[in-house]
Amino acid sequence: MPLELQSGDVYAGNIRILDILGKGAFACVYKVDVPGYDEPMALKLTKEPVTAGDQAQRALREITILRSLTNPHVVKSFDCGLRPDGHIYMLMDFLEGQALDEWHDFDRPLAAAEAVSLVHQVCLGLSEAHAKGIVHRDVKPENIFVETSGHIRLLDFGLARSWDGSPVVGVNATKAHMVVGTPHYSQPEQLKTRELTPSSDVYSLGMILYELLSGCSPFHRERTLKQVKEEFRKQPLLWLKCHSESPIVPLDEQPGCAELPPDLVRGIMRCLDKEPAGRPPDAGALANVLGYVLHRNFKVSVAADLRILHPGERHPEGRVFLPGSYRIGSGERCEIKLRHDSVLRVHAVVEWAGIPNRPQLRPITGDGSVQLNDQPIHKPVELTAHDEFSVGAYRMGIAF
Repeated sequence: MPLELQSGDVYAGNIRILDILGKGAFACVYKVDVPGYDEPMALKLTKEPVTAGDQAQRALREITILRSLTNPHVVKSFDCGLRPDGHIYMLMDFLEGQALDEWHDFDRPLAAAEAVSLVHQVCLGLSEAHAKGIVHRDVKPENIFVETSGHIRLLDFGLARSWDGSPVVGVNATKAHMVVGTPHYSQPEQLKTRELTPSSDVYSLGMILYELLSGCSPFHRERTLKQVKEEFRKQPLLWLKCHSESPIVPLDEQPGCAELPPDLVRGIMRCLDKEPAGRPPDAGALANVLGYVLHRNFKVSVAADLRILHPGERHPEGRVFLPGSYRIGSGERCEIKLRHDSVLRVHAVVEWAGIPNRPQLRPITGDGSVQLNDQPIHKPVELTAHDEFSVGAYRMGIAF
């Protein structure tokens, strides 16, 4: 019999259920009071015991990865595990606010700067996960939470895979096929290679941002998103056909979108490329695109100053540093390129979620050539505005 708790119930001897926050096919989320925590928490609990060993191992492994994420735009997990009764649980932040699909009516455009800032924050939350090889696979408005402060959190990493092991949404009419995630925000590769990568999450983000800016579907001219959703409501797999076959209506050709910044339009159209290789490769790359648009076109104060002292030079080079994820190295795909024999192709990564958060420096090499204040580091560290760090023969600092 499924386990569904009610307000006032006590679970596991000392966890008091205060409210039911949400119910899904495989898990419920409750507002709870837990001894040892000063504030209410959120408890996610599977409805059914997990009986298959491989499912349990996969669930616990992925939840453990989620606990390793430190980005403030990801819901924070404090505890998780497999209960003696067979139910998998996760204890998380209790968030005040609404999911994006409740916070905003997608039948009307959101102010452009606000829409870009919102998705930019989601990108910052995803960038750390992508850097660790985690693909969300179900990015959609229901999994984007808008706190009362306006701060954005991304929810449910790997939920489809972790919690039930068989993320079936539907079967394609021509070929039996397991579809991961939600058809509306699915990706063309689900019907082709079946391989989901960080660029698959980027496609879903592009869909959301396109809809926020236009109030329209990317596949239909001059029809509101509400009209299209109603038509597809009983046949959700029509979305998959659109993703796979229908051309994207250029965003600046939708009503009210002609004046959007060209860099923004180009970036979103790249996100919606049918081929994964044509998109920004991960959320960090998209964050950099959107951060540039916020800084240059919308004059939103999101930038810091990056100082780079080149080997043999006396005065540092100054660069604008936007929230995002940046690979530091000599390779062509590095966002911060350093041409010197002392620098590997990808030597370190620096990530920043924006003010008031601190940048995080993560060494890729373990040889001690990444240093903080002249001391070798071998694990991620947070930077202050007064810190100086070295990558090979280069010295750097970030003023924020």
